[in-house]
Amino acid sequence: MTAAGRAFWTLVFSLFLAGITPPAIWAADWPPISPEDLSMTALKEQPGAPAVVLLREETEDDLNNAHSVYMRIKVLTEAGRKYADVEIPYSRRRFTIGDVSGRTVHPDGAIVPFEGKVFDKLLLKDRVGQKQQHYQVKSFTLPDVQVGSILDFRYSRRYDDHSLYAANWDVQDDLFQKSASFKFLPYQGEVVMAHDRIGQGIAWTSFLPDGSKPQLHELPRVSFANKHTVSEFVDLQMANVHPIVREPFMPPIEALRYRVNFYYMVGAKQEEFWKDEGKFWNKDVEHFVGRRDGLEQAVTQAVAPTDTPEQKVRKIYALVSAMENQSYNPPREEKELQTLGIKVDRGAEDVLRQRSGDHDQLNRLFAAMVRAAGIPAWMMWVPSREERVFEPSLLTTGQFDAELVIVELGGKDVFLDPGTKFCPYGLMDWRYSNNRGLRQRENGKTEFGESPIPSYAQAMIQRLARLQLTDEGKAEGTVKVGFYGMEAMERRQEGGKTDPEGRKKLLEDEIKSWLPGDSEVHLLGTPNWEDTEKHLVADFQIASPLAVSSGKRWIVPVHVFQVNDRARFPASERVNSVYFDYLWRHLDEVHLALPASLAMESLPPAEDVKQNYAVYSVDQKQEGDHAIVARRDLTMGGIVFPQKMYGEIKGFFDKVKAGDDQQAILKAGADAEPK
Repeated sequence: MTAAGRAFWTLVFSLFLAGITPPAIWAADWPPISPEDLSMTALKEQPGAPAVVLLREETEDDLNNAHSVYMRIKVLTEAGRKYADVEIPYSRRRFTIGDVSGRTVHPDGAIVPFEGKVFDKLLLKDRVGQKQQHYQVKSFTLPDVQVGSILDFRYSRRYDDHSLYAANWDVQDDLFQKSASFKFLPYQGEVVMAHDRIGQGIAWTSFLPDGSKPQLHELPRVSFANKHTVSEFVDLQMANVHPIVREPFMPPIEALRYRVNFYYMVGAKQEEFWKDEGKFWNKDVEHFVGRRDGLEQAVTQAVAPTDTPEQKVRKIYALVSAMENQSYNPPREEKELQTLGIKVDRGAEDVLRQRSGDHDQLNRLFAAMVRAAGIPAWMMWVPSREERVFEPSLLTTGQFDAELVIVELGGKDVFLDPGTKFCPYGLMDWRYSNNRGLRQRENGKTEFGESPIPSYAQAMIQRLARLQLTDEGKAEGTVKVGFYGMEAMERRQEGGKTDPEGRKKLLEDEIKSWLPGDSEVHLLGTPNWEDTEKHLVADFQIASPLAVSSGKRWIVPVHVFQVNDRARFPASERVNSVYFDYLWRHLDEVHLALPASLAMESLPPAEDVKQNYAVYSVDQKQEGDHAIVARRDLTMGGIVFPQKMYGEIKGFFDKVKAGDDQQAILKAGADAEPK
């Protein structure tokens, strides 16, 4: 290369590196704001939008173990002011967050710099219409934000040295994005990966709209370069990115959003990659379960020679599921584990000896003990349906979250999950059910497999109310509730994290949420929180305002547990498919005795609504002269329904809502005398 050529590429390279200068250097420099952005009051592409992202820039730099983010947001409505609160999800063990800077720019051009503090917070994430989970964030609030303000902020995530995290671009977000750009600078040398394999170069799997794709750029090396010099990068430029539409009961966001997932390559062909990964995973599993010192003795003590294979498996299951579950208990730091003599990297014999392990370690121990009892057992590796679905084209095992156990009984595969706290025999956490993943086979082989769907009988709530209606329209009496399978497991998991008073409050608050406002609910006795093989039963004494007077008549809802229910699918149209976490069934029976001053005038008719995936039936009858009995059965036998079926699903649940809202009419005064 000539001197002029070297000078040219030196300039190009310097300008390129200037674009990825660490945030601490460019924190004071903000892109200019156009008069149009300052004066913007609405977004024509999305009328009524609370805010819009004017500019988004993200750079992930595996050379310097850093990820930098810059956002510019325009606040359009009062609701958009919430974007002044910036929350950055993170994990303390993997990276730190710093170089935080920001400002608020008013429509008249006045600037208010961010000079506040950054706080740690533990928040709840609520998947629309479904379950909640905790997550950790760094949080800060930009100052003096008003409708019309523009918010600028930057921050960086810094990873540990010698750590590589191939980029994952979550392109789509909750706001419309006018301009979004992403850049990934991969490590250029050889990468030591799991199982001491050597990886080099990157690849990616894209989930983007037509016409959008990442671009690979290469820069020639210059004479002063060393092995850490950037020689290639990948970027993506997008304009007018529409937001994710959040709707009740939708699939996990990560399975829907526009995204690009990168990975360092150890092989280019999909079939070969998964074949090799299966071999390595199988070797890990067999090494773990193969450490069996003491297992045979423990199995001999736990089971009887006359036990059937299933009885043996059940007894081993009870033994393992009763051990300390480190995935359920608050996580311990490595130093604390060492102080307690608990090894971080261990096999089945150590888990047994210490009676302690995380989810996968307990499941591997269970498989090892079942094998020690002479019964075939295998492992399966799956994602969590709460977060994602398995994508074979994405060549990384980072998709997988947990291992299940498959026991062969009577020639059939039985999927078991003692590593999930309070999970009864024959069930698994819904997150790992109905899921594709890798599973073991005989002779060290692996293949793709699928975990089954638990039946609706394994996620059931049954409620029985015996109530007396007073002359003032108040319902008083008892309520008995039974939680079965998944429903019992989830409540035991929540209850196990608090004390007896906290568990009492959890149940009472849930019953109150079903009943009219200002209801009084008192738990009677102590439910069986520990026996996971039995359903969770609780009895309550309640007093609840129920009937409403209308002259000489009273209006009484006949389905008291649904008085607060809202329509599940209120929207007339739908963007996403409909997605339920698991199959379920709710059975209710309400006996309502009337005072002598009131008598029945009319009851709503019985109703049956049936689809090949769901059933709803209600029946209201008069018991004698002064009592009503109402029965309700709602069963859902499907999980995923495409968007084109939305009208049918909505129609079914609209009929459910109409049936639940039915009311009895009572007559008062002299009209109440029996004829």
